[in-house]
Amino acid sequence: MVKLRNENEDLELEMEAEDEIEDESLEIEDETSADKQKRLREKLKLTEKDKMSALEELQRARADFLNARRRLDEEKVSDRTRMIAGLVEDILPLADSFDMALSDSAFATAPDNLKKGLQGIYMQLSSILKGYGAEAFGQTGDAFDPNIHEALADNGSGSVVKDVILKGYRIGDRIIRHAKVTVE
Repeated sequence: MVKLRNENEDLELEMEAEDEIEDESLEIEDETSADKQKRLREKLKLTEKDKMSALEELQRARADFLNARRRLDEEKVSDRTRMIAGLVEDILPLADSFDMALSDSAFATAPDNLKKGLQGIYMQLSSILKGYGAEAFGQTGDAFDPNIHEALADNGSGSVVKDVILKGYRIGDRIIRHAKVTVE
């Protein structure tokens, strides 16, 4: 019986040891679960930060793209305006030549068909300039404005345009060429 008792005691000791191991493993498991939760929460916080960072970066990139697009559109308009101004500036000597020819006293004695032809060509040229938005300015009797007139001679107080040597041209608010005038 002694042997049996030892076996029972051994069995009881084994069972107690197993219970203790089980209790310890449950505690370890509980600790592990708490640690896992803590690590997962930290990982979640990091991913949230990464997400917010990526979202901010995306918003900045989008804003940069929209700004670049706007600047490109503005540059296109500016380039087109400069191109038109250059074209108009190149055509102005032709318009000046027609103005001089049509205002010359010899033009009055020219044959009618020549007059009609020159006036027709001048009207076409004027129409092209107007199509580009160019308008002529500078007439005798206008108040002298140094922003739009260039005084070639001043025969008095300099407040009134006496003669227009060359018409000025502008497109909108932009002066293509100042009117060359004499003032009195």
